[in-house]
Amino acid sequence: MQTPGIRVWVMVAGLCLASEAWGQSASAQTQTDAGPVSASQCWIRQLPAPAPSGGFLLIHNSGASTAVLKSVDSPDYKQVMMHQTTESGGMSSMSAVHDLKVPAGGDLAFRPGSYHLMLEQPRAGLKVGDTVEMRFRLADGAEFSAACAVKPANAMPGMRGMPGMSGRGDMKGMSGHGMR
Repeated sequence: MQTPGIRVWVMVAGLCLASEAWGQSASAQTQTDAGPVSASQCWIRQLPAPAPSGGFLLIHNSGASTAVLKSVDSPDYKQVMMHQTTESGGMSSMSAVHDLKVPAGGDLAFRPGSYHLMLEQPRAGLKVGDTVEMRFRLADGAEFSAACAVKPANAMPGMRGMPGMSGRGDMKGMSGHGMR
């Protein structure tokens, strides 16, 4: 049988170990500064499982040189891939892309019918109205993140700031804009 003093000591030791582990975990998750590259207007069109969901956003590079986006991940999805939808002969197709250039002083738009994030195997309980984190890595090792709103399957939020998108969320004038 343990005395009350030993129980208190064991609890304090456990709390110390837990707080040290939390501190190491928090520092391991610290984002490096991506400098002039940032993301905005991020949202996810959640589709019923097992269909993958789509992620859309605007990446801006205010720097003087081209940035190369290498990968994306999220603690809320088991797999996040960068894809591009293309059309040829009246048929649409999707393919994975591995390096996307964000031009100096320019934007790269991820939008329906173009570049997008393919999000697979969401965490249990993820629902419309939630916000999830996306983490982006550049070729030079810099990282940045974005908070993304989870929207319903029929969502087409207004994307005023995205090239080729009107405030109504339609895809007017999409050809060639943001496709680099």
